[in-house]
Amino acid sequence: LYDYDKAFVIMPIEDAQTFLMMGDAVGMVKVQTVDPDRVGDILAPLSAAVTGRAVVADWRSMNQSLFQALAVEQVVMFVILSIIILVAVFNILSSLIMLVRAKTRDIAILRTMGATRAGMMKVFVTVGVTIGSLGIVAGLILGMVLLYFRQGAVNAVQRLTGQNLWDPSIRFLTELPSRTDPFEVAAVVIMAFLFSLLATLYPAWKAAGTDPVQVLRYE
Repeated sequence: LYDYDKAFVIMPIEDAQTFLMMGDAVGMVKVQTVDPDRVGDILAPLSAAVTGRAVVADWRSMNQSLFQALAVEQVVMFVILSIIILVAVFNILSSLIMLVRAKTRDIAILRTMGATRAGMMKVFVTVGVTIGSLGIVAGLILGMVLLYFRQGAVNAVQRLTGQNLWDPSIRFLTELPSRTDPFEVAAVVIMAFLFSLLATLYPAWKAAGTDPVQVLRYE
């Protein structure tokens, strides 16, 4: 509130015009809308009507630096999330490689019984994709739960630490805001699934390339 008290004075418009010696003119007209996301379309006719006589600015242009910072933060968060997904993918990759090595004898026996290379690849691809899919579903559920109870989590941390993490007088918001973008969620899910699928290809190829003669020679 200090910033508002420092910059704004609330008084009758007639007194303000007299004090500033503006006559009947005004310096600014504020227009409010119930749909801020369509502010560009709403202000387009007004901008055309006052061209050359006034400047029309909306909440996006007045806070452009803030939105640029948020855009950079969004990119950074996406990169961090991608790194986390890659770590999980490498875990799937290493687990499947260890599984192939542990089951080399069983794979060789299946090959001697008529299992094809394509069939062996399908087995390990299915295992890897199943692990990845279960992780994606679990992550979605956990993320939605944490998102729904986000303010409760903030309040719990505040009670435990004794610190006010979300002071409305500083942040101008009474609670932690959030809006889920279905397209971003879908992009992350698709990316995680594709990475999981790619992680299965090398172990599946190694399993399919197992030579039963070499493996069972000394059995």
